[in-house]
Amino acid sequence: MEQTQAKEHSWFSLDMDIDCRHVDVVDGIRGLTVLMVLWFHFWQQTWFMPTYPTPWLSFLGITDLTPSHIRWVGYIFVDMMVLLSAFCLTLPVARSMLLGEGVDDACTFYKKRFARIYPSYLLAVLISFGFQLWWGHYPTVSYAVRDLVSHLTFTHMFRADTYIYAPINGVLWTVALEVWFYALFPVLTKLFRKSPLLFWGTLTGFGGWFIFQYALKQQPVNMQVNQLPTFLPVFANGMLAAYLFTWYCLKAPYKRLWGVFFTVLAVVGAVLIRNQIVSAQLYREDKQLWQLEHRIVLSACFTLFLLSAALSLKPLRWLFSNPVVRFLGAISYNLYLYHQRLMVLLRMSLGFQSGADVAAADTKMQIFLTLEGLGLSLLLAAVLTYLWEKPWHRWILTWGEKQAEGSEPEEESSDEAAEPAPEIHIESEERTQ
Repeated sequence: MEQTQAKEHSWFSLDMDIDCRHVDVVDGIRGLTVLMVLWFHFWQQTWFMPTYPTPWLSFLGITDLTPSHIRWVGYIFVDMMVLLSAFCLTLPVARSMLLGEGVDDACTFYKKRFARIYPSYLLAVLISFGFQLWWGHYPTVSYAVRDLVSHLTFTHMFRADTYIYAPINGVLWTVALEVWFYALFPVLTKLFRKSPLLFWGTLTGFGGWFIFQYALKQQPVNMQVNQLPTFLPVFANGMLAAYLFTWYCLKAPYKRLWGVFFTVLAVVGAVLIRNQIVSAQLYREDKQLWQLEHRIVLSACFTLFLLSAALSLKPLRWLFSNPVVRFLGAISYNLYLYHQRLMVLLRMSLGFQSGADVAAADTKMQIFLTLEGLGLSLLLAAVLTYLWEKPWHRWILTWGEKQAEGSEPEEESSDEAAEPAPEIHIESEERTQ
């Protein structure tokens, strides 16, 4: 089968041969999205928030770049990560529908997902659980056992004491969300094949009904905001975007002309996302409520940006597919698993009980703690990715299979790069002290 392959040109080429198997911008968007969440979590520990004037962007309504927006609502980028996961998982399904390619059966799909997710997840759970036992954060043995077992079985989101108030790393709820989506994915794809547009409308409609007719009526919404049904519109958008992307790569004419249009549209999408971030501050007293109310609109903005960036001219695509951002994408799973807890430990090791205490010290301390946390988080994520995650991933995929002598595992495509989204937990600072 012939595959659409991106030609080798310099980064400023206007070449529009887009690879429908490996979507180059996905790696960078994932890595940068993780940095947005990291930025938010780091601000919680330092209260460091510089402002950079940008008069050259005033025609877009952007007069400055400041983390004062992200410090309140960096959590919304978790929705982009969920979108990316659905997009990547659906790419081979879309190629199967349009090209007749074969797809993995359910057992193979689950094996690949297990190999990708569980080794790093298990390590993160055990490390966090060990620290909580050492610090004496479990009042009873039964609570400790329940917390551990529920996390190992991805059921911790079903109880407040193992989700909202659990001593174990709060970011792990997103892995549970993804696992439940994985469990449903083979069934969902059978329905998706019948009519992608009807499937999208049905899933989005049901998710919207759940949000507005049930979840928003449960006050406070902290137990409902991140349950699987509230993310159904996000998953639906990611799946439809994968189909539209593949169709465009294979069928659409005049790609260079359309590339200009999609480049402009990607900028529009980025501005819409920025406006969503700014408007979210109006609801900063109840950030999760705002997130739930605006999840469908926010997901539409993320989808517009993702699809447009993936189909844009090569100069824009290069911004999200250069070696630096690809590296961030490669280590993003472990980066989000550990960055928040590591930053809390660093703050406490310096004798500060909260981000307010760091801010009361001086700006140099804020900068020092931020840079130290960033450097150590990147280093730890890289070590765990290449010495733990990837070796276990290869071993699980090849376990029980007889390979040809000297063969090596294939490089991963965007399809296999789907990872759980980084999570944001508003009360994380209090829980980790």
